[in-house]
Amino acid sequence: MLLNTSPGRCLSGLFSRIVFPACLFLGGAAIASGQQPTDTPSSTATSSNPANAKPKKVWTNDDVAPASASVVAKAASPAPPATGANAHLAVQLRGKLEKLQPQLQGLDTQLDELKRFQAGELSGDAGRQLHKRYSSAPIPEQIAKLEEKRNHLQDQIEAIYEQARKKGILPGQLR
Repeated sequence: MLLNTSPGRCLSGLFSRIVFPACLFLGGAAIASGQQPTDTPSSTATSSNPANAKPKKVWTNDDVAPASASVVAKAASPAPPATGANAHLAVQLRGKLEKLQPQLQGLDTQLDELKRFQAGELSGDAGRQLHKRYSSAPIPEQIAKLEEKRNHLQDQIEAIYEQARKKGILPGQLR
């Protein structure tokens, strides 16, 4: 076999082995140096005089957790306990409130569903609610009945808070 010694063939080998990778390397270096941030006047002032520069505090999860826990603990600390008969009354009233609050939330949900249905929005789960019964009453009538029940529940809740206020029980003791 004869060796191919044509000058064009040697240059392409030289180009593919040396020149092309060198150009890529220099081009990458130029791009990388273009991405380095420049010094701003504020950063040069602090870097030129390190004696006046204060070290920055680096916050970790260990630093943040105790601080946030103490704030939450202070915010969520219960009211001072009531004394004697007021403590017993506060427990009774709290029990009544715990029964009325879910009822009020359930009525709010039903009202919202009926109002959306009246507006023409479909819930998408029409065939899956087998526990609900069919009502032949018009939608506005159903909404009026639910709003009446809701107002009655709100009046009961307000009466409980008023009774507690009259007895000197703080609202936080009912939560």
